[in-house]
Amino acid sequence: MGFLPIFLDLASGRVILAGSGPKAVAKLQLLRSVGADVHWFAPHSDVAEELLLAGHYAGNISVTIGEPGEADLAGALAVVAAGASDLGARLSARAQALGIPVNVVDRPDLSTFIFPAVVDRGDVMVAIGTGGSSPVLARRLRERIEAILPARIGDFAALMKRYRERLAQARAHAPLLSLRRFWERVIDGPIGASFLAGRTREAEAALQKAIDSTPSAPRQHGTVHLVGAGPGDPDLLTLRALQTLQAADVIFHDELVGPEILFRARRDAELVFVGKRKGEPGMGQDEINRRLKEAALAGRQVVRLKGGDPFIFGRGGEELDYLQSAGVPVFVVPGITAALGCAAEAGLPLTYRGESSRLSLVTANVADGAQSVDWSAHADPRATVVVYMGLFSAAFVRDGLIGAGCPPTTPAAVLARGTLPGSKAVVGRLSELPKLAASVGEGPALLVIGEVVARSQPWKAAQSQKIEHQHQQIIEAVS
Repeated sequence: MGFLPIFLDLASGRVILAGSGPKAVAKLQLLRSVGADVHWFAPHSDVAEELLLAGHYAGNISVTIGEPGEADLAGALAVVAAGASDLGARLSARAQALGIPVNVVDRPDLSTFIFPAVVDRGDVMVAIGTGGSSPVLARRLRERIEAILPARIGDFAALMKRYRERLAQARAHAPLLSLRRFWERVIDGPIGASFLAGRTREAEAALQKAIDSTPSAPRQHGTVHLVGAGPGDPDLLTLRALQTLQAADVIFHDELVGPEILFRARRDAELVFVGKRKGEPGMGQDEINRRLKEAALAGRQVVRLKGGDPFIFGRGGEELDYLQSAGVPVFVVPGITAALGCAAEAGLPLTYRGESSRLSLVTANVADGAQSVDWSAHADPRATVVVYMGLFSAAFVRDGLIGAGCPPTTPAAVLARGTLPGSKAVVGRLSELPKLAASVGEGPALLVIGEVVARSQPWKAAQSQKIEHQHQQIIEAVS
């Protein structure tokens, strides 16, 4: 480790900045954003535009035209040089002679400290450094961390800071209380989950109650998160879904959740398959509910991971009701439902101005079968109908829609294994729907019926092939 990462209180003194140009302005913005009082030595008098670019922050700024001498550096907390190499070398020598930390931008050999890439969440700050060898790599790592760090984590840290003294007073009545374990329960349990989900007042009230009841606090329950995994592509996981997976103790997952998504969970999380495979009995919903409750009451952080969205034909509502009635804290993390993910991959707009102003999501997997669905409610010519779990019921869907008045010539598509490797999209007319469904192989698959199908990429490609085939036939007939 070439540089020791530390955090300086730059608001407690003066920082010298020398140089001009975009790099100097960037450092000026950074220094002032943490409340530093900056004395800027600019090489020219025309600094109005650069001052405007630097923005308005808490820190003060004074400007001197010229180069700082040793007397100017005396008493400074740090020196930053962003200019020509000769300026950087001179300032580095002067600062080091006075024992003042110095950074020369892009010159780690002249610097005694370097600026890391920073993820700023208020009271939580993450610094990433590469020893000055690759700032671009540090920025890329910062982007990765930005993606997984909850937006409210800094506010959560500020909340815990406000209640540290109150907990210390409560501990006087419970000397065996472990502060580490208490805060672990706050962070990993319902209080942390509530705060990061935006229920901040509820979380603060629960924290107050937890502190006040520490002398006789009962064993705390875990939580259950109902998480949507999206249509299959792991890159379509939401940030909150990813964060929840990485905090889980146990994950109950469906058949539609692939290994690429499970790989992004915490490495030591227990994985429990509770899906249903074709030809196998599978686990009943009552047993799934019981296991979720049992794991949460044992104090574990539980994720119920479902393909798509938990509340779109995923039985998430039933699980929510059951767990809430059992007193288990439950949080819902929505996912990108298959209709959105698969349609986007196919370039198929589910609504279109002046053409489709209504979207119907229907499941063919009902107790009495697809033939029992009231298709008259979905035969509006200005509607797009998306049928979930309809691959083996395509004939019933076709007959039901045509019987309800939908023209047999209505464009239709079957989108199989959408967003996954090996995805397949076939298009045709409603009258051909069973043949289309039979041509895609195994599911999962969606049936899409509506005029907007004619705007999809598969439809356009099929039309181009048809025209090309007709041209070829004409050429062969003429020859």
